[in-house]
Amino acid sequence: MTASAPFGTGPDLPADRRVASLLVRLDVNRRIAEHHSELGTADGRLLWLLSDGRPRTLREIADALRLEQSTVNRQVNAALAAGFLRRFTEAGRPARLIEPTAEGLTAFERATTRALGAYADGLAVLGDEAGAFLDLLERFTQAYGEAVRDA
Repeated sequence: MTASAPFGTGPDLPADRRVASLLVRLDVNRRIAEHHSELGTADGRLLWLLSDGRPRTLREIADALRLEQSTVNRQVNAALAAGFLRRFTEAGRPARLIEPTAEGLTAFERATTRALGAYADGLAVLGDEAGAFLDLLERFTQAYGEAVRDA
């Protein structure tokens, strides 16, 4: 093990530890990408949810993201202050609604394009194996999700 690979790497590791090591490395790289993004994690998550064009209440956002409403309120207020979201009232609805601003959608598109480009670069090195990799990753993710939910 080294400082750059504290969890060990390589095909000599047991499969479960190798997966854990690869996922740690993936998470480190994901955080690096987030650091370079013009959007914070919370802003990106909110804009992803709201990019479907349907305004939502704080409660609907909290439910969709499976977060506490106080957390969502704090994140929405920060995104409002940054100009990424706007809050408004609609006749006949007691709760105020939240939707992205044009600036927020533009920032979201730039950040998404950059992130997807990095994924495309990673998939490109797999060539013809990219489809098989995605199929296996989907199966793994499903099985892992079931294992942690059943634990």
